[in-house]
Amino acid sequence: MKKTLCLLLALCLAFAFSACDGAKPETPSPENAAPAEAAIGEWTREGYFEDGEGHVLSVTRMDDVDEPGWYVGCMLGAELMDDSWGGMLPQAGAALQGELPSSGSRESLSVTVTEEGEDGLLLTVEGGGSYHFSPVELPQATIIVTINTEGRGMIAYAEGEERPEIDPEWPYQSAYIGLAEPKTHSFAAAPEAGSVFVKWTRNGEDYSVEPVVTLLLDESADFVAVFEEDPDWQNPVMNFIGEYQCGRAHATVECSGYEDAWICIEWGSSVWELARWDIFGRLDPDTLTVAYEGCAKQIVVYDNSGEIASQEPEYEDGSGTVVFHDDGTFTWHEDQSEYGSDMVFEWLPVTESGE
Repeated sequence: MKKTLCLLLALCLAFAFSACDGAKPETPSPENAAPAEAAIGEWTREGYFEDGEGHVLSVTRMDDVDEPGWYVGCMLGAELMDDSWGGMLPQAGAALQGELPSSGSRESLSVTVTEEGEDGLLLTVEGGGSYHFSPVELPQATIIVTINTEGRGMIAYAEGEERPEIDPEWPYQSAYIGLAEPKTHSFAAAPEAGSVFVKWTRNGEDYSVEPVVTLLLDESADFVAVFEEDPDWQNPVMNFIGEYQCGRAHATVECSGYEDAWICIEWGSSVWELARWDIFGRLDPDTLTVAYEGCAKQIVVYDNSGEIASQEPEYEDGSGTVVFHDDGTFTWHEDQSEYGSDMVFEWLPVTESGE
């Protein structure tokens, strides 16, 4: 939800241009009176605002969310999509105040927004200075274009003829473009693991079988990137599933989803107690390596009947690597290992009885 809101903000704010500053109003206070908390009044200023240096601010009332309130977005850098922040801010007295997450990889901003002059706003960033904004009127979008996906895939778009870049870490499955006049855009589609790109459709009709298309957006339309399951796809971990052994340690390797691995390692300190690691990660098919984080280690204790008596978590932030080799072994390196050396596990052949 936050990411979609930031995307819509960036698209709308692209219309805004320069404006002028306002004057800060004076707030009278009674003499010889003890300070009191500011009363929460009605917040009335919303829309789009600019300062004289290309910085942009928006304030929008959001009533269709779990916690209705004011959505505040700002762009404080030259590269808009890399320097934009947005999120819901609670009202504190006569101000909107709180944390604004970044739409990219930057740190959140702690901000305070207050009214300034007759129609302006003052944005104060903790540790980052103040910005004086005046309202601007945006051209009304008359061309509305939506981009969606059908099946397991990702999309990206960019203005002009340059090929859009798809970020697998922050993929889009839908997007919205609002234009006041026709402009050329490029769309890109990429399948997720286990899927293949089939085609683009426009208003329900076949449009192109090319994953990257460049077109003039001169009227409202709905585009869909269609993906289907790849019948020939096999999780690359399938080549390594099975049981493995390293001394008193036993490992099980199984597939997880379309391209991930689940590796369970158990090391018995006695017949009644063992340590267990549950590892989830994605196999790099080029290096045959699973680099993982968030591994959970537990100490499992059994009773006299062989039933689990207790499971005590030791940590849940384990990290390391599992590297598979062509000779049927894999090497396990645990960053939190107390043994000081990597462990090499050998594959256990399945017997005729299946045991």
